[in-house]
Amino acid sequence: MARPDRGAALAVVLWGLVVGGALLTLVTILAVQEQRAAAALRREEHGLVGAERVGAELIATMTAGKLGAEVPRSFDSLSLVAGSDWNAVIRRLTSDVVLLEVAPRLPTGAASREAAGVRLGWLLRPRPDSISLVAAVSVGGPVSLGDGVVISGVDSCSSPGSGIAGIVAPSVAVSGSARLEGSPPVLLQGGADFGVFDRFNDRATFVLPAGTYSTGPVTVGTSCDLQPSTNWGDPVGLGATCSGYLPVIRVDGDVTINGGVGQGILLVSGDLRITAPFTFHGMMIVKGAADVTAPTDIRGILAAAELRSGTGPVSQLKVQYSKCIISNDLEFSASLSPLSSRAWIQLFQAP
Repeated sequence: MARPDRGAALAVVLWGLVVGGALLTLVTILAVQEQRAAAALRREEHGLVGAERVGAELIATMTAGKLGAEVPRSFDSLSLVAGSDWNAVIRRLTSDVVLLEVAPRLPTGAASREAAGVRLGWLLRPRPDSISLVAAVSVGGPVSLGDGVVISGVDSCSSPGSGIAGIVAPSVAVSGSARLEGSPPVLLQGGADFGVFDRFNDRATFVLPAGTYSTGPVTVGTSCDLQPSTNWGDPVGLGATCSGYLPVIRVDGDVTINGGVGQGILLVSGDLRITAPFTFHGMMIVKGAADVTAPTDIRGILAAAELRSGTGPVSQLKVQYSKCIISNDLEFSASLSPLSSRAWIQLFQAP
């Protein structure tokens, strides 16, 4: 005679197998979901790190002057070159605040489901540099000044207490009709400081090779044409089309200026030779020798390792310090810095 509990035991075993299978299935599903979530988190972190890197590289190349020319009005936007894997857009929000957006380019097809949709934004504003100027003219070696030289460290903007020395050099010989002004007119000490050159070297609006150039403003209709490398702005046409264009010009090597006008910041890594009348408003920094053989009018500062006019004393050179011109140059060439209250924010887009 069969025992009655055998059927119950079989049912219990079957029930255990069903419950065990269900639990195993649930654990497997949870493990897969956890793996997918971890992979998505890793992709998002990778996307955030990449977006931060791209954003930092773009910010390092921006200046207030470049953005002022490319996105002049509120809510203007401009797509930036950020490589083949990224999209970047700069938008002007106010007169001094812009928004930089960086996002990865999503692949097409099935791979788009695995891509991380990350967008980062930075609120940026200009951060003008603060520089300390010693003299209107700074020379690294002995200098001899002759006829037609006028060097003044008296601020042409009449800012109280903003005057500087006229010329600083290890030794200065004055002859003829040379006139020096400043506080003091002559300061005998070490050579020119090229810290300004190094600070603005990477912010150049354009870089020119060694050669000979004639400079002047270039317009297209009623707009200033920023494409020609010989357009260095218009310092003499107050209110003219290119009067607000203050580029940072870097010349790699020796350069000869065959006359013209310009403004902004001129950086010359070699020698500078001026062979025809030239007017420049701003900062002129020459790591080599500045050879002035034609009438040259500078409103701002001049710094050079050596200053001469051919083989004789310096002549036909006028340098008038102007704090307001220098301030305008620094504002135009200012780098952009994230707002201290909100450096960056992750952006979201509705599906």
